[in-house]
Amino acid sequence: MNASAAHAPDHDSSGPSGPAPGPDWRRFAQDHWAREPVVVPGGRPLGLDPAGTHALVRDAIAAAAPRQVRLATADGRLRDPGALLPGPADPDAAGYAGRLAREPRLAGDGWLLTVADPLRHDFTLWSRVRDVLAGLWRHVGQAPLPVTAELAVGDRHHSVEDTAAPTDTAALTWVLDGELTVRVRPEHTGTEYVLHARTGDLVHWPAGGTHLDHRPGRCTTLRLSVPARTTSALPFVAGTLTDLVRERAGRSGAPPALPHPLPSAPDGRLTAPPQLLAPAGLLTDTLAGTAPERALLTRWAALRSAAGLEPAPPRRPGIRLTPRHRLRRCAEIVRLPRDGGPAVWAANGHAWTARPAGADAVLARLRTARHAVAVAELARAARTAPDDPELLTLLGELYRARAVTAAPEHHA
Repeated sequence: MNASAAHAPDHDSSGPSGPAPGPDWRRFAQDHWAREPVVVPGGRPLGLDPAGTHALVRDAIAAAAPRQVRLATADGRLRDPGALLPGPADPDAAGYAGRLAREPRLAGDGWLLTVADPLRHDFTLWSRVRDVLAGLWRHVGQAPLPVTAELAVGDRHHSVEDTAAPTDTAALTWVLDGELTVRVRPEHTGTEYVLHARTGDLVHWPAGGTHLDHRPGRCTTLRLSVPARTTSALPFVAGTLTDLVRERAGRSGAPPALPHPLPSAPDGRLTAPPQLLAPAGLLTDTLAGTAPERALLTRWAALRSAAGLEPAPPRRPGIRLTPRHRLRRCAEIVRLPRDGGPAVWAANGHAWTARPAGADAVLARLRTARHAVAVAELARAARTAPDDPELLTLLGELYRARAVTAAPEHHA
């Protein structure tokens, strides 16, 4: 058995809420990333105090689909947690835990509440986590596949030994409130690490091993899962190809039906029915074209702009831009060139095709401007009219993706 913790200096987690300096990513990358399980003290880089943490849990559950929320005890998952989930009547985490402790359905047992994709409803927190990830990627290289998040709050809960299975993802787990103990068993080593973490600490373990969480008391965590195996790309690529094949096939009416009895050759042999061969042909035709590369390029641009963190918050509603509106860039705008067509732009997890032909000049002006730039000035840079529909669509995409702010001229 091995106890492991980073030797980085500890940071006081008391004081006002707000983002604190994150881990020393350079040292973390050199000494620990993808090498060994470790605890890294780091203050509160996500800027959440206990009240903010409880608000995040409550808001994430309110915004999540039912399938994304799980409430479990040592006996298994509750099928319909309903009123057992935190709501407006639970002012803080202690009050919520006290209510569950009195709940007859739980009979005093420990519990664990998890929410998948908990950041999608909160752009400010999502972008904060994205920026923390981007700091790590500068030292280890950006993950090429989606990084997913899970929020978990529990009290006196222990992972069951039988549920532990090797994972294909590396873990970055922030303890937002409380204390957490994780037993990690890296693959092919026979060694077990016991990691003890408290509020503000980051817990990391590489892909391939198994882990068991232990919450001795009330504890809230945010876990990011980073795909780390070659085969991790298969679902991502397969999903992209499935979408392309469906677009190529169009919408059909009734599902295909096979005749009865099934036709066979004179010697009794069965052949693959056309209803199966046709989709296979569509897939072959799709792979022979350029659509898969274009689709994957667009997905990659979106991932690059999000530091891999998916899903991104939805675009905000658009506004009607006029030549007098003044735009100021407030986020990174990723540009990926594309052979034989316009470039792909992306910001904050959303990607789109950049038209008109002068789009590159628009981007250059936005990137270098020290002050807000009028739409009319951007039109001159692109050598087009200020009411050019393609230009306004391009700028509208930037605004909806929160890559620029927009104000009328008299607000500049």
